Parts: sequence; C-alpha cells; structure tokens
Amino acid sequence: MKVVFGQAESHEGFPVRGCVGVIGWFIVIGVGGCPSIVVPPGPTGDIVDGNRDTSVTSTLGKTSGEPNDAFSDPVVAVFDSADVARLQGTVETVDDLDVFLLGAFSPGDRIIVDAYANGSPLDVTIALFDDHGRLVHNNDDRQAQTSCGQEIQPPTSLDAYIDFIVRHAGNPYYLVVTRSPFASSNTLIGSYRVDITAKSGFDVPPPAVQTLLLDFDGAVVNSPVLPQITLLPFDAADIAPVYQGTTQTVKDRIRDVFDQNYERFNVIILTTDDPPPPPGTVYSTIFFGGFDRSAFGLSEDVDLYDIDRCDDSIIFTESFTPSVFTGVPTATELGTAIGNVGAHEAGHLLGLNHTDDDLDLMDDQSPADAFLDDQEFKEAPLSTDIMPIGTQDGVLLLNEIVGEREAS
Repeated sequence: MKVVFGQAESHEGFPVRGCVGVIGWFIVIGVGGCPSIVVPPGPTGDIVDGNRDTSVTSTLGKTSGEPNDAFSDPVVAVFDSADVARLQGTVETVDDLDVFLLGAFSPGDRIIVDAYANGSPLDVTIALFDDHGRLVHNNDDRQAQTSCGQEIQPPTSLDAYIDFIVRHAGNPYYLVVTRSPFASSNTLIGSYRVDITAKSGFDVPPPAVQTLLLDFDGAVVNSPVLPQITLLPFDAADIAPVYQGTTQTVKDRIRDVFDQNYERFNVIILTTDDPPPPPGTVYSTIFFGGFDRSAFGLSEDVDLYDIDRCDDSIIFTESFTPSVFTGVPTATELGTAIGNVGAHEAGHLLGLNHTDDDLDLMDDQSPADAFLDDQEFKEAPLSTDIMPIGTQDGVLLLNEIVGEREAS
C-alpha cells in the first residue's frame, strides 16, 4: 500500500481537492493511466506552444512547436528589449506539459511569471527549475502572500504566479507549464498565456534561522486551514495499550529524530519539556496528539522560502497504531516513525514539497514501515502530485532558506 501525506489547502501549498481517506492514509486521486483527453479545436485551432510573436528566432533552439515536454527538448523563450517574454500554449491532454528555456540567471536576478488561462477552463500550474532540473519555485493557484499574524487568504484565482529572486546561478533556467494536479475534471485541459519579466540587481534574501516548537502539552488548535481540534497532552498509551508507561521514551526519540535531521541547518528545535522560548521569539509549532482517519500529519502550508515563520502542523499520533505497520514497533521505533513524519511536516513549513523516494524525508509514497527507517533530506524525484518532471534537492533548498549551521 502506498501513502500520501496530507497538506492543508493554503497559499503556496497544494489544496486537498480530489482526495479520499483510507484509515491511516491520505490518498490523492490521480489521473495517471486515464485515457488522454484531447482539446477540441476552437474556431482557429489549437494554440501552438511557443512565443506569441511567431517571428522571433533564437540561436539556442526552436521558439515554437512540439515536442517540448522534456528539459532536453524545450521551446526557447525570447525576451524583448524590455526584458519580457510572452508565451502561449495548450495543455492538450491530462499528461501534457510544456518546457520553456529561459536562459542564464544569476543570484539577485528577479523572475516574475504570470500564467493564466487564455479564455479556457484550464487550471494552470507552473514551476521553475535550474540547469540540473532541480525545483526552484512553483505555484498552483494565485494567492496573496501571508506572514506571521496574518489570516491565510483563499486562492483568488486558478491561475498561477511566481515572483522570485534567484538564489543560485544556472544556465539555463527552465519554466514548466502544465495542468494542476488537483484540477477538477472540467479544468484539466485548455490554452494558456504566460508573461515573464526578468530583471537584475536585486538583493538576495539571506537565509534566516527558524525555530520549531514541538508541542506535547496539548492545545486547542484553531487554525483557518488545519482541523479545529482539542488535543490532550501526549500519552503513548493513547496510541495503543502496549505503549503504557513509554511516553517519555517516545518523546525523547521524536526529539532525537528532529535533531538528527536538522542538525546541519540553522533550525532551532525546542519542545514543551524545555524552558519556554524567550518573549518575542517567532516560531512554528508542530502539535503532537489526536487522531485523523485520513492523515498522519497535516501542515498549514508548503511555505516556499519560509515566508510565514509562525505557521503550524499537527502530527496525529493516535493514527500510528500497530495495525498500520507490519509488526508492532517498539517504543523507540514508534518515536522514530512519529519523528520522521513530524520532520517531514516541518519540511513543508520551511518550503519543501513532496518527493517520490522512500529514503527521502519528503517522500509521500512510502509504506508506513518506511517511517521506521533512517530517512533524511536528499535530492529525489518530485512527486507526480507536484510536477511530473524534475527533482527537489532538500539540502540545497534548506541551505538557501535557513542556512547551513556552522560547526561548533
């Protein structure tokens, strides 16, 4: 059986549209294997993928036409004298994607991508990749940016928008346009337009330390996007009677797993067993407790580049019953499993997406027994529920987001 971690609908994240629950799991209904759906030609036929000015040419390659569904065979985006590229295209089938070559970018360059349906019902999604095919930024639904203390706003459009300052050089960067993995059945295909503006000379946002509070004390969670739930103080016996009297062992192991996974990054791990954070400390909270039939954990957001520094996650500890594993885990193994899922959800709060690799901490397609293994951040293929191309390098992104911890 495969599992998919849940992510609550949020401003830079991916809505839980089209999902069904199975005890202990959160499974996204995909469209893989479905018959291709072809866009019926309009009055003037399908819009050809490429630059809207069909007269432009480039020494780097073709400027319009198929195939353009791989980094090795892109359409070149041609920027005009105002540093704007104007593209168009059609997502013709449910598995169609269009790759555009944007050229070389350096730290401090700013890329603004505005992608919108061109009079079609398409629910468009976009992603930026570097020259190694590693995800740099992505967006599904346009939404106002949210930071600490601000109410999370619902998406304002099914169109997509990225405004990003480049952290590392790449020659070339790529843009991928496709349909949203969460698109409803009537928004899977259609034509689109993309306007890209490229400017240079901006300050690169420096990495910033992030504090994570592991809350075992119980709480009333009243998030606008997480389930509204009252959590009792964490007690391992609430998971199964076999864990009676092992609460501290499980908590200590959860803390160890967090420390191990984040020890090379500028992430401070605190728990409610520690003295409280100093007044004024900004931190994200990972709550431990409760049960959910559809998820092991949920996060408010995939908070790209950690803009909201006080967002939250819930780890539904009572969902980790022995029945979801092949055997009955020991208390220490149980702490490893809960800790891995907690570190995974914290990764979303820091800006990481799902991948498809059992050994990567951000994997969303593993059997529950994989939670018992030593998972870590690594480069891994993106989950097809995010983008059917490219990889995510969790170590690179965390170094750019929170920074590398200096050796003591």
